[in-house]
Amino acid sequence: MSYQVLARKWRPQCYADVVGQRHVLAVLSNSCTRDRLHHAYLFSGSRGVGKTTLARLFAKGLNCATGITATPCRQCGPCQEIEQGRFVDLLEIDAASRTKVEDTRELLDNIHYAPASGRFKIYLIDEVHMLSRHSFNALLKTLEEPPPHVKFLLATTDPQKLPATLLSRCLQLHLQLLSVEKIEAQLQKIVQAEALEAEPQALRLLARAAQGSLRDALTLTDQALAIGEGRLSVSLVSQLLGTLDTQQAVALVEALHQAEAASLLKLVDQLIAQGRDCEQLLVEMAAVLHQIALQQWLPQPLGEPGTGAVRIRELAQRIAPPDLQLYYQTLLMGRQELPLAPDPRMGVEMTLLRALAFHPKQIERGDPAGPSGSAEASVADPVVDSPLASRISTSDRPKRVAPTERPRSLAPVKNVSVMQERQASEESSLVTHAESEPSETTQLLAIHQQLRGQQRQHRQQRQQSTTMISSPGALPQPPLSKTGPAERAAASPRLAPAVPKVPPDNRAARPSSWKAAAERDEWSAEVARLTLPKRIEQLALNSVCEAISPQEIRLHLRTAQRHLNRPEAPDLLASALSELRGQPVTVTILDSEDVSQRTPLEWRQAIDQEQLSAARQALLADEHLQRLQRDFGAEIDEATIQPL
Repeated sequence: MSYQVLARKWRPQCYADVVGQRHVLAVLSNSCTRDRLHHAYLFSGSRGVGKTTLARLFAKGLNCATGITATPCRQCGPCQEIEQGRFVDLLEIDAASRTKVEDTRELLDNIHYAPASGRFKIYLIDEVHMLSRHSFNALLKTLEEPPPHVKFLLATTDPQKLPATLLSRCLQLHLQLLSVEKIEAQLQKIVQAEALEAEPQALRLLARAAQGSLRDALTLTDQALAIGEGRLSVSLVSQLLGTLDTQQAVALVEALHQAEAASLLKLVDQLIAQGRDCEQLLVEMAAVLHQIALQQWLPQPLGEPGTGAVRIRELAQRIAPPDLQLYYQTLLMGRQELPLAPDPRMGVEMTLLRALAFHPKQIERGDPAGPSGSAEASVADPVVDSPLASRISTSDRPKRVAPTERPRSLAPVKNVSVMQERQASEESSLVTHAESEPSETTQLLAIHQQLRGQQRQHRQQRQQSTTMISSPGALPQPPLSKTGPAERAAASPRLAPAVPKVPPDNRAARPSSWKAAAERDEWSAEVARLTLPKRIEQLALNSVCEAISPQEIRLHLRTAQRHLNRPEAPDLLASALSELRGQPVTVTILDSEDVSQRTPLEWRQAIDQEQLSAARQALLADEHLQRLQRDFGAEIDEATIQPL
C-alpha cells in the first residue's frame, strides 16, 4: 500500500476527532439533534483549520442510514462512501476552477433531480469567493429557496469577497485559528500513535511555525520526518524552518542585556551561517522577551529546564521592566523596517546595534558613542571578530568634535536688547571655538555669522519701524557696524548671561539626595548597596527598618505600597542582606501607618526639597538676575528651577 501523508491519514472522521472549533461543532450537532437544518451553511476561516473536513462530517451525519444524527455510525454505505470520497450525492465543486456562469448554470440544471441513494443531495462548493459576479447572481435565487432534498455547504478563506446578498442567505460558521498548545498536543498524539521518535521542543517549533493551521503542521512534520529519516530533533527542525531554538534566542538576549556587542554579532553571524531566517531571529528574540516579562509579573514555571526556563527566570531578575520594554519595542521596529534594509542581515545587525545604542549602560555612562568608547574616541573596536567590524576600517570611522556649550537660560527675558546681547555672546563663543578649527571650518563659520548678522539687522529695522521696542528703561542699542561678528562682540559692552552664580565650594560640596540620604540614615545606606530587582528595591525604599537582632530585621512597609509585598519578597531581601552583611539574615515585612520615622524614599524626597529651596534662594540672591528684573522686567519661571 502506498504511503498516505499525515494530513490525509489523520483527517477527522467524526466530531470527536476534530481539534478545537467547539463553537462550530455545537451548532452542527444541535442542528442534527433538534432537526433544525438550514438549507445553506457557509464555513469560513484560514487555511488548514477544518472547513472542508467539517462540511464532510456534516454531510455524513445528514445521510447516515441510522437517521439524521450528530454521531454517524461509520458502518453504513453512505458513511463509508463519504469517507472514501465516492458518495454520488455529495458533489464537491472547486469554485476556483469553475468560475464561469456556464458552470453554475450546468450545476443548477440538475438540482431538481432527487438524490440517487442518500437522504439529501449536498453541494459542497469550496473557495466559493472565486466565483464570478454573474455566477453569484445565477446562484442567488436557488440558494435562497432550494428544493427540500438539497443542502448547500459553502467554504471560503475570504468571506469579505462574498456579496452581502449571498451572506444573508447562509448560516455562517467562522472557524478560528488553532492555538500552539492544541496543535502541539495533536502532534504529540500522532507521533505516539505512529511510533515516531520526536523531541518535545521540536514539536513545539513545528506547532509555532504552522501559525494556527493543523494541516500546515502535519505537512511540516512530514517534511521534517523525510529529512530526519523518521526522527524529529530540535536542530533538524530549526534548520528546516530557519528558526532559532529557545536556548539560542536566550543567548542573544543575554548578550544584548550585557551590552556585549562582539558576542551578540558573533552569535548573529553563526546563526545566519546555519541558515536561520533573519526575520525569525528577531521574532524569536521578541518571544523570549515576552516570556521574561511574564516571568516578572506572573512568577511561575515556564516549562522544562531544557527549554531555557532557568535562564529566563535569571534574566527576569536581572533585566529591569522598562529596559525590557525598550528592547522589545526596538526589535518590533526593526522587524517592521526589515524589508527596507539593503539586505536582511544588515537590517538585523542595525536593529541590534540600535538596541545597544540606547542601552541603559550607555545612558549611565553618558557616552552615546558605544559600549567601550570615550567622549574623545567614541568609535572604539568593540566587535573585532565580527564581519561587521572587519568592513569598517579605523581610518574610515568618524571623529567626534566636542560641541560648543551654550548657557541655558533659567528665565524668559522680555526685552529685545537682552536677546541681542545673548546672540552676540553665542556668536563670540562660536568664533572663539572656530579659531582652533581648520581654515575651511573658520571660513564657513564666518559666512554663517555674516548671514545671521544681516538677518538680525533686517529684523531690528522692522521692529523699529513698527515701534515694538521693549519696555521703557531699556538701554539704547549701539548702531550696527560693518565689522565682523567677532569685532562687534568684543567692542560692544554687554551684560553677563542670565545664569545665576552659585559659590563653587557650595556646588561642589552639595551631595545628591541619594548620597545625602545614605549619610543621614543607616537603612538608606544599606539599601543603596543592595542588588535587588526593581519591585523589591521599591519595597525596601518604602519601608522603615527595625533591627530585632543582627540576624533578624523587621520592615514596616507603608500601607499605600502594600502591593509591592509579593510572597517571594522576604526571601529575596534576606538573600541580598545576607550577602551584604556576610551572615544569615531573616526578614519579616509588616504593613505600618507609623510616620514617626522616614523611609529611604521619604529621606530622598525631603533632601530634594531642601536642595530645591537652597537653589531657589541662591537664584533670587544673584546680582545679575536682580539687575535683569529691576532694569528690564525679567521674570523667573520657578517651575524650571533645579538644584545642580
